[in-house]
Amino acid sequence: MKNRFDIIVVGGGPAGCAVARAYGLSGQTVALLEADPEGQPKQRFAGEWLHPQGVEALQKLGFGEIADQVGRPRGRGFVVYPGHGESPVKLDYVDGQIGLAFHHGDLVEEMRRIVANTPGVSFLSGVRVKSADDHGVTLENGQRMEAGRVIGADGRASVVRRSLRGASSHKPISAMTGILLEGVGAPYPDYGHVFLGQPSFLLGYEIAPQTVRICVDVPLKYKAEMKDPDWLIEAIRDTLPPVWRQPAAEQIRKGHLSWQANHFLARADYGNGRRIMIGDAAGHTHPLTATGITNGLVDAIELAGTADFRAFVRSRRRACRVPELLSRALYDCFPREDAFSQSLRRAVVSLWRNDERERARTMGLLMGNGQSFLTFAGPFLKALWGAWKGRGSNRVDAADLASAASWIRLPLAYALAGLVKSRS
Repeated sequence: MKNRFDIIVVGGGPAGCAVARAYGLSGQTVALLEADPEGQPKQRFAGEWLHPQGVEALQKLGFGEIADQVGRPRGRGFVVYPGHGESPVKLDYVDGQIGLAFHHGDLVEEMRRIVANTPGVSFLSGVRVKSADDHGVTLENGQRMEAGRVIGADGRASVVRRSLRGASSHKPISAMTGILLEGVGAPYPDYGHVFLGQPSFLLGYEIAPQTVRICVDVPLKYKAEMKDPDWLIEAIRDTLPPVWRQPAAEQIRKGHLSWQANHFLARADYGNGRRIMIGDAAGHTHPLTATGITNGLVDAIELAGTADFRAFVRSRRRACRVPELLSRALYDCFPREDAFSQSLRRAVVSLWRNDERERARTMGLLMGNGQSFLTFAGPFLKALWGAWKGRGSNRVDAADLASAASWIRLPLAYALAGLVKSRS
């Protein structure tokens, strides 16, 4: 086996395939190393929604046949169901842009097939990396491979990140289970569906014709209950649309569930220029806003397209900061059960329902069109003020103040930390 390359990429998921192909097309020699044997991606429950920037990245890198496949569900935006009998609110992508939905395993297999046929790229599956340094990697079998640059596209438990920074300190914020329903469609084809309810919220979208993925978010305080099928069925029954209730219950009773932990790690650290992290290895947030795969693909395009690593880092920090803030703020808003948080949810939904500009602004922020904290702060504070007025009481309650402070604290702290980091 050849042991010297220009680039070594650790991780053969979407971000790894994208960056390997980008460098291969530029004339460099690339080793793409994937720990799992062929065929295993089908079993994974991972990102299955691509925002328009991600679709554009696929096309730029020559993966366009994946996006153009006949019958693959398109993504036109999201539909939010507030619950309590209220009608849903539709949030369209700006300027008519189109996203994509898919089974994660299908996307990975198709990308690997294309990248394996890319000149200059050696795709090696079943190869597990033990450690990485500035000059290459050491495999678990003791073999040494060297390169001028090592790129970690190996997800949240990244070996490359661990080699640079040690064990990550991020903590889980919730658990999520994926349920696959076959033979049913979505109420709004070509849209992602967000259902607000208790104990938390659900995402639902078609990943193939008449095939729906439901993602159930479960706060960690229910960790003792979440594995009980009867509890889970009852917890989501009233939140699901009627057409999904029976097939979802059947899948839960059969144990056909895939669980994952959700973490938050700000995308502030991309490595040192010789060991680099992209995709989830660079940072990740709650999948509520479905930005994970899109970020990884855009990381790949920008990294391979610039010789200035510092410029790449500045660009990606700016682009990702506001979508991360939006994701964290919405997640802090949606699952909470106290009175003020319920008022806050109503205020956010009211903004979306009654103001076309706010709908467009929210989707623009999600797509990375706003890169400063000020673009995020306007609608954020407007929702906060609307929630305060909508509490149903003129008395200032300590619990209301605590909830408001908690909702503001994490996004604001991250915004300030990102600002300091971006100037350093």
